[in-house]
Amino acid sequence: MRKRMLKRTALGWMAAILVASTAFGPTSEVANAEEVQPTAVSAPSEPIARTAAPAVELFSVFNPSHLYLDNGSHAITATTGKVTVNAVTSALVVVDSIGITFYVEKWSGSAWEIVGSGSTVGTNNATYYSTTFSKSVTAGYYYRARTKHWVIKNGTYEEGEVISGSVLGI
Repeated sequence: MRKRMLKRTALGWMAAILVASTAFGPTSEVANAEEVQPTAVSAPSEPIARTAAPAVELFSVFNPSHLYLDNGSHAITATTGKVTVNAVTSALVVVDSIGITFYVEKWSGSAWEIVGSGSTVGTNNATYYSTTFSKSVTAGYYYRARTKHWVIKNGTYEEGEVISGSVLGI
């Protein structure tokens, strides 16, 4: 992010210097108003948000007294036309079943609405599970991931939940 900001700032300064040297530099030509052709305006390289950005609501709940479920985490990224959620669930011991339930939510401008979900079951007899879930999205809207990380051991079900920050669909 910082590298991107520095690059933009440098490009901005270079453009300003180029414009200034062109406008005020030495020249023997004089342009009449009727000879000046309008310059085409290109579309912005990043999408324009269709709503105001939602408040940051990072959230994670994992009961410290769980006997089997250790932790869960995820990361959400936006690429052209979709968001992808990479998630991991870990158990304290080998469990009978381990998995993640995914929810992709879209910010309407006033509330989060579920636009995609899918449940993934990991392998049996494991302590760790990692997988990915993708959902097609509309550019210009904010999206976030909500994941429920769960395990089953000897008939006991334990669950924890994680909510990400938002990303702008591109």
